[in-house]
Amino acid sequence: MKIEDCFYFGKIGKPKGFKGEVNIIIDKNTPISPDTLNEIFILVGKKLVTYPVASFKTAPKGNAIVKFEDMTSDKDVNRIKNLSIYLPKEILPKLDKNEYYLHDLVGCVLIDKTFGKVGIINEVNNQTSQTILFVETQNDEIVIPFVSEFILAVNTSRKEVNMDLPEGIINLNE
Repeated sequence: MKIEDCFYFGKIGKPKGFKGEVNIIIDKNTPISPDTLNEIFILVGKKLVTYPVASFKTAPKGNAIVKFEDMTSDKDVNRIKNLSIYLPKEILPKLDKNEYYLHDLVGCVLIDKTFGKVGIINEVNNQTSQTILFVETQNDEIVIPFVSEFILAVNTSRKEVNMDLPEGIINLNE
């Protein structure tokens, strides 16, 4: 499985007990919260590694408790602690034509109505009061608020986000 075929789901937390169970910290931006999982993909270095899941239970605070096959102790779990978890995009519900998931914006070209091509979106963060795009330009990385007042069009199949940004916002980070 390639990372571009997946979406970020969360990360491995602390062991839960001594029998190989682990807390999963589910990302607040994740578009789904599955009831069951047969396997997950953990980013080890730069490669996704498949980990078969023996049991998956959601926890009250929006996280989960997972028991992996062939992991029988907290020492086994500690080897993967804090590593990132990915799930295949194919398990996501299908969206209507003009809808998109925020993770689909990563890799899109941000185009401003006046300025033209600004750069490539390399991260989307909606953990703040408004969603923020981190855009890699030729010279630097800039932060752009992703608010409806600025959005003209989003076409994830063409990998383009068209916006009408306020004057000076592109140079604000300099």
